Amino acid sequence: MAQAHNRGLARLLQAIDERWWLRHGLFWLVCVALMVLLFLRVLQSTTYPWRALRDAVLLVSVPFMLATYALLYGVLPLLWRDGRRGSFLARLAGWFAGSLALTFAFRYWVLVPLHRNEFSPFPDGHVVFATGAHTPLLLVAGAAACLKVYRQWRQKELVNLQLTQQNYQAELQLLKAQIHPHFLFNTLNNLYALTLRQADEAPGVVERLSRLLRFVVEQGTAPLVTLPEEVALLRDYIALEQLRYGPRLRLEFAADNIPATGRIAPLLLLPLVENAFKHGSAEQLGQAHIRIGLAVAGSTFSCVIENTKNAAGADEAAPPPVAGIGLRNVRQRLALLYPQRHTLEVEARDDTFRVRLTLQLPDAPAAEAAPVPQARPAADRAAEPARFQSPLPAFRP
Repeated sequence: MAQAHNRGLARLLQAIDERWWLRHGLFWLVCVALMVLLFLRVLQSTTYPWRALRDAVLLVSVPFMLATYALLYGVLPLLWRDGRRGSFLARLAGWFAGSLALTFAFRYWVLVPLHRNEFSPFPDGHVVFATGAHTPLLLVAGAAACLKVYRQWRQKELVNLQLTQQNYQAELQLLKAQIHPHFLFNTLNNLYALTLRQADEAPGVVERLSRLLRFVVEQGTAPLVTLPEEVALLRDYIALEQLRYGPRLRLEFAADNIPATGRIAPLLLLPLVENAFKHGSAEQLGQAHIRIGLAVAGSTFSCVIENTKNAAGADEAAPPPVAGIGLRNVRQRLALLYPQRHTLEVEARDDTFRVRLTLQLPDAPAAEAAPVPQARPAADRAAEPARFQSPLPAFRP
């Protein structure tokens, strides 16, 4: 029973929060009720309830509302703007003076004439110029400001929680989409063919596939990994894919002078590279060409991936790569992890597809910020297929 009551109360509060007219209406209704009690029980300015209600409605609907909304929408917005604290204090002082003048004017031009032929324990001058008469307005406006600040803070907390949940969901979807089953099947088939021939490349293929899967399982959920680790992942993936396509794929890969202290979200670049193979060499007839360039300048990381594809009209049934799940996942992760700190440009032409990503890396410790060339073990380089070791034209983004 208690749980059902709590759920009902939560739904009621949510319904009030979602309807601005209901929130404001209830607030002013409570203010009118409190002012009526103030006139009848505290100040005892009148013994007639209808007169107390009349005065309360007039006070709330004119000076209280004008001053409160001026504070909420004319003064408070400056509080959340960077570099506007001085303007905020100046406008707050102006609002206080203006609301005080409004209260005096309203009492002089409205309340005093209404009570001219009525008995009142307070003289007219006291009613108009008493500074204590300004207290209810300050209390009402202050309460409204506190409620607005709390509501904005609560909404920000809910948005942050929602973004965190979306980030986890995006990462989960990304991990599910990274290592495509076709890629695993093709790699295993190539490995099977190599073992039948007892080829020297078989151990290297097993090692690369093992490293790639280990990275996805162990590092895929980490907030950040080093750039050399991410580049090593791309090298393993590219080597396995090039083994699949053979000499009909010409690959250019440049990732020199990658700083060892650079940090990046894990598995952020792999969907872009996978997209180049999936919609480039996998669908292209004849010779295919993929160029990949990674570079770091200061705190800016750039990645350019370009692949050839069938000319427009050659394969009308092929899905456009711009709408691929890989790019959608990357866009979603970038929006969550690098808000306002990245650009992702996609250019689709008749025979080429190009993706350019730039993002701001987190600051590295000063003692470790010097870029160092990425080195790979000799055994790792020897395990690569011969065509992957062949020299390629230099490519820079």
